[in-house]
Amino acid sequence: MSTLTMNLLAKLNPYAAAPSKLNPVKRFTHNDDSSSHSAAPTPDTQEDDTTVDLTPSDSIQAPKQFGFFAVPSPGANTPTSKSVTDVSVGESKEGIAEIIAEYGSSSATSWLEFDRYKIWRPSADQLIPGSSFPPVQGYLRADPYVFAWGNPLVSDPAALPDTCGAFIDWCKSQKLKCVWLCVDGQMEKVLGGEGSRFNWSTLSCIVEDVLEPKSVIALANGHGGGSEVKDLKKNLRRAEREHVTVREIHQDEWTDEMKHEVEDGIVNWKKNRSGIQIASSSFQPWLDFEHRRYFVAEKDKHIIGVLILSPVHPTQYQIKNAVMFPNAPRGTSEELIYRVMQALQDEDESESHRGVTVTFGVSASDSLTPVDNLSGWKITWLSKTYNGVIGATGLTKRGDFRAKFHSEHQPLYVCYPVEDGFGLDGVNKLIKCLRQ
Repeated sequence: MSTLTMNLLAKLNPYAAAPSKLNPVKRFTHNDDSSSHSAAPTPDTQEDDTTVDLTPSDSIQAPKQFGFFAVPSPGANTPTSKSVTDVSVGESKEGIAEIIAEYGSSSATSWLEFDRYKIWRPSADQLIPGSSFPPVQGYLRADPYVFAWGNPLVSDPAALPDTCGAFIDWCKSQKLKCVWLCVDGQMEKVLGGEGSRFNWSTLSCIVEDVLEPKSVIALANGHGGGSEVKDLKKNLRRAEREHVTVREIHQDEWTDEMKHEVEDGIVNWKKNRSGIQIASSSFQPWLDFEHRRYFVAEKDKHIIGVLILSPVHPTQYQIKNAVMFPNAPRGTSEELIYRVMQALQDEDESESHRGVTVTFGVSASDSLTPVDNLSGWKITWLSKTYNGVIGATGLTKRGDFRAKFHSEHQPLYVCYPVEDGFGLDGVNKLIKCLRQ
């Protein structure tokens, strides 16, 4: 294909990457114990909030191909310009954590990994009306893209338009293309809804899985239910027969020995994971220790699983991590989640009936849905790209475990400027940022 032809195609179709931008597809090399085909996570394993287990990652010697899409190899983010606020220098780690706990979202909890995420805040002379504190936005960077992860944190949603404008202006000043990921409906309307000053393209291919503790308790103790509910009840009975117990360990109750037991369990769990790891955050159990709550599953006085709750709102927690260690009996993950829901419901009833909710975090939808400023062939190409990513990474398999708790799927959105587009090159950059 001539250079002239490729340039013409690129202008007509910004979603069709030139051949030079696609990752070369090589043959897989693996032994008999490490199949390169995708496999769903075991029902008893609930991973870190956005990690997907497929097949042993050590067996993969090249990107995984699905049709036209190849999963790129892991890569570090491009260093950011010195003009951006580096939280490790200009802002205390505790300060950001406090804001997330009060005004955050499940996506924002990932920002605390400061070695991976960069933090943007407006300059001291740049006042954002409507927010009582300087807004905060966490992002990943892979030039020429900036992937803003979740809503910016503000004290009042009225500050969102000006905050978005300031962040977009900063991106343009750095000659970067901004893509906003995992934002809620309110933010989608700011960026692409009717009357938006930005008029961006928006789509939904992500959901947030939200639980009400009282609903989970009623589900586990009620009669009937489909196959997913029957599986939940069966695994809870298994855990009971194995004498698995669950308790909360408060900050002042942790001993060095208990921490080592958890750390060793996580190391062994990671060794037993299988597949391409796509994650917005890694498993760091003691990160933001002062704000998080810890529940452990035990058998014969040994810790066999851990569940970590991160506050993202005065009335909402995120299940940041929930795993059973390799030596745990089946049903441990279900028992952990059920007992935590029970504890939260008991607290809610004894205190102020605030209506506490719990989120698993985000998971991928089965399909892509256009929302604003998208139509025609653009949708066709985006859907093809999305199906390629899903086929190559198995991102939707995370929902299999969550479905047994009848979580509510609340749509989240991807937003980007109409003129820039978001095609294969951008998708490859994003996957490279998220792959571990």
